Amino acid sequence: MGMGCVGRRMHLGWIMPVALVVFWLVIRSPLPAYAAPIQTVYRGSDALPRIALTFDDTFRPEYTLRTISVLRDRQVPATFFVTGWYVMNCPDINEALAAGGFEIGDHTMSHPDLSKLNYEELLKEIGGGTETFAWRLKSRTAPYLRPPGGKAGPLVVQAAAAKGFTHIIQWDIDSDDWKGISADAITKKVLLGAHNGAIVLFHCSAPHTFEALPAIIDTLRGRGYELVTVSGLLKGDRRFVDVPVGTAACTAIERVVEEGYMSGYNRDWFGPEDPIRRAQFAKVAVNVAGLHTDQVEFDAATFFDVPRLTDETGGVSAYPFDYVEEAVAAGIIRGSEKDGRRVFQPDSSLTRLQLARMMARMMRNFKGYPEALPGTAVQFRDVPPDASNDVQLLAGLGVMRGYSAGYFQVEAKATRGQVAVVVGRYLDLPAY
Repeated sequence: MGMGCVGRRMHLGWIMPVALVVFWLVIRSPLPAYAAPIQTVYRGSDALPRIALTFDDTFRPEYTLRTISVLRDRQVPATFFVTGWYVMNCPDINEALAAGGFEIGDHTMSHPDLSKLNYEELLKEIGGGTETFAWRLKSRTAPYLRPPGGKAGPLVVQAAAAKGFTHIIQWDIDSDDWKGISADAITKKVLLGAHNGAIVLFHCSAPHTFEALPAIIDTLRGRGYELVTVSGLLKGDRRFVDVPVGTAACTAIERVVEEGYMSGYNRDWFGPEDPIRRAQFAKVAVNVAGLHTDQVEFDAATFFDVPRLTDETGGVSAYPFDYVEEAVAAGIIRGSEKDGRRVFQPDSSLTRLQLARMMARMMRNFKGYPEALPGTAVQFRDVPPDASNDVQLLAGLGVMRGYSAGYFQVEAKATRGQVAVVVGRYLDLPAY
């Protein structure tokens, strides 16, 4: 093993207790919500010429980093299934994966034969890779499990579902790279089996995988295949894999993304159930109002916690500073006072009440609506008096709605999907 990982694979036995303790003590990032029951997938649909290249065993820097480099140089989306042990001890590999924007799935905590474990042991193993990666890298992961060796009986499926996984990802083309065969042999094996919807299994620990990849990638693309992540296979002709079709949220999300007001985390995931941060909504509001310009016009920061930051070129980063300042200038956001300083709390989750108040300001400032809408008497028990007109304006026009028993749920976090729906309704409102 190269120097990027601490110790050698055969000497990692001592790590397991420590890794598991850390794993259970950390604040774990939730997996993306998904409505469908857990499925076992060996291949994608044959309706589209797409192939997913997938990689296991990311623990040998001398091979893994070269594999990542090939994929990045050729701009290939790929899915890596990571093991918690290796994530804990191979920081250079983790950083390369995160920098490449690859999709990350789970390969358990310590790479055991899951078919030999009881239910409690399965719950400790499954999720170890993705949750450790999410904690270490502050990065999203996909709710996909690849069991070591592909061994996944009914109990494994049950435990994976209990841990929030939506799919067990197998494969239908084994590159056989794990056998130590030559790059030419790996290439021939993959190209011979290539077909629409194929899931190809590679191992980053294999010595000749990185040497075979250039020819495989170039030949597959030359044959007309699109190389995608596992999510790219699963979503079919949908824009995002995690947005159920035929819903109001789906229609709204498609619209705001198409019109450039919001974007997904990447080409496959939107995160409709994820909370939206206050700075993120400031950017959405500025985009919707058509206020953003390419140049940063503001010299000083309104808020202590939203300073001017520079990018890699030395220029001022537009996000979040410029978007927040544009929203302040337009009267959309106001912030608050803390310890004698004006603060915005840009990384805090936006609440439903905050969303309602900002949207009400947009309706008045850009569409001419009055302070209160005549003839409406929408009452919510949890809305404070100073926000009553804002909430009633939105509720009266159907832009936002309350919940049962007369509650608006003012402190509930506004989700990305909810914001897309609200923005869509705002866009459809005529000027007053």
